[in-house]
Amino acid sequence: MVITAPSLSMLERVGPLVRHRMASFKALVLDIEGTTSSISFVKDELFPYVYNNVETYLKNKCADDRLLPLVELSNAEAEADSDIKKIAEDATKEVKVDCLTRNIRTWIDKDKKLTAMKQLQGEMWKDAYEQNLVKGHVYDDVLPVLQKLHDSGIPIYIYSSGSVQAQKLLFGYSVAGDMTKVLSGYFDTNVGYKQESSSYAKIAENIKQDPAKILFLTDVEKEAYAAKEAGFQSKLVLREGNAPLSAKALEDFQTISSFAELA
Repeated sequence: MVITAPSLSMLERVGPLVRHRMASFKALVLDIEGTTSSISFVKDELFPYVYNNVETYLKNKCADDRLLPLVELSNAEAEADSDIKKIAEDATKEVKVDCLTRNIRTWIDKDKKLTAMKQLQGEMWKDAYEQNLVKGHVYDDVLPVLQKLHDSGIPIYIYSSGSVQAQKLLFGYSVAGDMTKVLSGYFDTNVGYKQESSSYAKIAENIKQDPAKILFLTDVEKEAYAAKEAGFQSKLVLREGNAPLSAKALEDFQTISSFAELA
């Protein structure tokens, strides 16, 4: 089923109804992938961008001292992974770039979560966003409702496993323009893991809101349960490409297919 996003003029016409629905919560916390944005955006656009452009970026935009943490990471990882090439610290930049390019592509293929590599990815994504080579994907139905919420005085927060920097880039350079003006704050795993109820308790404390008055939207049922355990309202978001939900989750939570359905 294709869902047509509501226009701002349409929301103006149903303003009283929307305001009544929004009155059930005083703050909104949003997941990103599968909720505000396509679950495939990072996998199909951001990771391939790094994969395809890492050699050029390392060669043209990284001095030798910037390569050092990646060289050290390569040599540490090579001890346990025969697919990773060791790199001599006194090797020429050309040799370092060649080896690092192969190693980074191997880590991407293996979906490795390595701090130095994630830092490089963040730098490359920032560069790509700023040059308009990449735009953050956001579903058409998201901004009109967030704008209405913002105008009604309801604060909106993002909670994602991606870094706060990555979150700000996605919404700052989104297909809908700069959305950061309607967002009140950002949380990542520094506040805790998304499937742990204590993380949501910390968010509620941080934003100084009664958990019962906070609505959390996500496509991941374990996250919805964790938020519910912390006292949040939780709703599950249905988007094309999202993982199927269990029968129990469908019984336990309301679902929406568009932000226009917020109630």
